[in-house]
Formats: sequence, C-alpha cells, structure tokens
Amino acid sequence: MDSEVLLQTVIIIFMLFLCALCLFAVLVIARDIIVESIRNRRRNEEEIKEAAKPTETPAPIVVTVPAPAPVVEEKVVEPEPIDIPVVTIPEPVAEPEPVKEPEPVAEPEVIDENAVTFSTSHNLTMEEKYATLSSEFRTYFDDIVRHALAKEGVKENKSKNYYDYKIGSTRLVRIMIKRGEIVCEFIFLDREFRTYASTSNVKMKRSATTIKITEASAVGVAKDGIDLVCAQLAEEREFKKEQARERRRERRRQQAETAAEVETANA
Repeated sequence: MDSEVLLQTVIIIFMLFLCALCLFAVLVIARDIIVESIRNRRRNEEEIKEAAKPTETPAPIVVTVPAPAPVVEEKVVEPEPIDIPVVTIPEPVAEPEPVKEPEPVAEPEVIDENAVTFSTSHNLTMEEKYATLSSEFRTYFDDIVRHALAKEGVKENKSKNYYDYKIGSTRLVRIMIKRGEIVCEFIFLDREFRTYASTSNVKMKRSATTIKITEASAVGVAKDGIDLVCAQLAEEREFKKEQARERRRERRRQQAETAAEVETANA
C-alpha cells in the first residue's frame, strides 16, 4: 500500500510539473507574439513616414575619364644559345644474386589432451562444444546436470546453444559453453519484486545471474543456486495456495452475509 501511495504521489508531482512547464511555454509564446506585433506596427509606421517624405532628385554625377597612355613597343631580345655538355652515364654493374638460406624444418606439434581448445567456428552445437572440453571440465558439466535432473518434476530442454532445466515454467538453471568455459545462468525469484512489478504500470525485467565454472568450488556454488531456485519456487507455490484459501474464506463469508441479509428481509 505504501508503495502504491508513493507511486501515485510521484505521478501527481510529475503531472503538476508538466502543467507548469506547459503554462510557462504558453506565456513565452504569447510574449513573443506581442513583441513581434509591436515591432511590425512600428516598422509599418516608419515605412509610411518614409513614403510621405518628398523625393529629391539627386545631382548628376560627372565622371572624368583619363586619356589613354601612349603605347610603348618593347623590343624582344632573343637569348643567346647555350652549349649544353653531353654527359655519358655508365651502365650499372649487375650485382651477384643472394644465396638462399635453407628453410627451417618445422618441429612436430605436441597435442595436450587435457588442454581446453577453442574453435574458430561460431556454429558449433552444444554436443560439439562439450566434446572440446577437457575430461575435468566434462566431469564438472555432468555433475551439474545430474544435480538438476535429480529435482522432482524437472524437464530437460536441449537447444543448439544451451541446455535448460525447468520445473513447469520456472527455469532452475541454463547451462552454456562460451569460449571453452562452462557458464551457468540463474534467474532467482523475488516475490516482493514480482508483486511490485505486477501492480505498477512500468515494464520491469530482472537481469540473470551468471557463474563461470572454472574450478571444483564453482560446481558447488552452481548446485546451491539450483537448490535456492527450488526453495523459492516451493515458497511461491505455498504463498499462492494461501492466497487461494484466503479468497475462498472471503467468498464464503460474503455468501453467509448475503444469506443473513435475505433471511432478515424475509422475516
């Protein structure tokens, strides 16, 4: 209730601010229109006064053109020929070709089976990405999947880029493999936040929480995240059941009051 009153107060203040802003804009526009009309009226009066004045004939302007100067012919002096000495350029001497060094022999590449490899292709499926993991990281992946599948009513949804594990419409965990790393994504439930989001007119969306599985301790954190979502889901179901029971009690109470009013009216 406090949040609803606070939201209504904020909306009222915002509407008052908009009304004040609109009133200020109307006053500014009206002032500009009045000032412009006054300027136009003064300009028209000045033009009328200027048109009423007698026009004076300007005095003729006498322009004196100077006499052209005499043209003096210039004698063109031809330059004397200059003897240019001929220089002979010697032919370049061919340089000896460089001796090619033998190319180094490439050493055989040593492949480490336990190393995490990264594929240049961006179209790998989850199965192909899983195959690129080391045996240790595949063990981490399988352990998290088994823990999710052990929950009652869970369903596995396999996609090309991720695996989802849900109970009904609630997602427990989303497992992905990005750049050779296992990533677990959680969306934890918050009843108070969801209640506030449903009662307000603003669209809200919570961001997901991601955990990178880089060591054995991170596997335990991912399992705890799955357990936390399951506990929140059970709490949410119990809360909805209690609300349904409360609505039934309120309906029975109203029916009893209606029946009592009818009996009183018939008596």
